[in-house]
Amino acid sequence: MEKDAIRSKIKAARLKKKLKIVDVAKVVGKNSTFVAAALNGNHRFTQAEAVKVGKLLGLDKELVQSLSRFPVRTDPPNMADPFKYRLLEIIGVYGDSLREMANETFGDGIMSAIDFTLDMEKVTGSQGETRCKITLNGKWLEYKSF
Repeated sequence: MEKDAIRSKIKAARLKKKLKIVDVAKVVGKNSTFVAAALNGNHRFTQAEAVKVGKLLGLDKELVQSLSRFPVRTDPPNMADPFKYRLLEIIGVYGDSLREMANETFGDGIMSAIDFTLDMEKVTGSQGETRCKITLNGKWLEYKSF
């Protein structure tokens, strides 16, 4: 079964049971953002975690097994999706400035996307408005001289 079909079936099962991603995360005992990525095929659960998710969502054996396979992380950006577009826009507008500031602060290197966590939370702004706070937290990897 193709990744998109797997993703659609898992999402349909979760929505049918009226479960949010945070509900699945509580059962698995993992960060909600990680769980969302795993449910979308961009991370993987351990076999035991996949079984827990399968029981929670009522998934068949093939779908449960898909949750613990090594993912292929090659989905191209969907420029038609406004949320993804805005994230790419943020990187386009602020990326060079963030790199310069990171180099000045940490030295010549990069932020790891392997030793990394990502969190999203709903916060209230100073005017009482709803805001989306996204935290990227990656290990700093210095370039080596040789």
